[in-house]
Amino acid sequence: MVEKTNKILFASDLSVDMKIVFEQAVALSTYCDTGIIVLHVMDETSKNSESMMRMAFGEALYEKIKADQRDGAKNLLIGKNVDALKIRQAISGFFAETSKDNGIEETDSPIEKILIAEGRSIADEIAATAEEEACGYIVMGCRQQGILSEAMGDHLVKKVLKRSKMPVLAVPFKSEKS
Repeated sequence: MVEKTNKILFASDLSVDMKIVFEQAVALSTYCDTGIIVLHVMDETSKNSESMMRMAFGEALYEKIKADQRDGAKNLLIGKNVDALKIRQAISGFFAETSKDNGIEETDSPIEKILIAEGRSIADEIAATAEEEACGYIVMGCRQQGILSEAMGDHLVKKVLKRSKMPVLAVPFKSEKS
């Protein structure tokens, strides 16, 4: 039996492949009668990449680009960005389609908040955010890319499983790009 929980963390790469994963998050959310926190983690540049970019662009331009990137992420979080609106519309679209199938009102959206984070380790960010937000479950996608990948499992999912203190629901999907 699935234990009732306060919140569910839905880790998304914001691709169209996440639709089936989001549907599973909504189903779990409906069963547990709880909200969903949507998390997208941006990969932080490595020190090597950072030093190459500093050499290529110069120190002043590089710092300006980094500041613009931080401001953009901040605006995403507070909803003052066109991209944030697109993300919310895409998620609302996912929910609208799912809710039609399940007879749920669109105004009953389980999404409590949308978070954008940046870190060197996506798995660490997912596990840490789930713990900080007191989530009971993490829902994330797992690409199926062939016989070896299916046998070994998704690398990111393995890392999250190792770091997480709560259950992780890994939803397999075939990538639209494949």
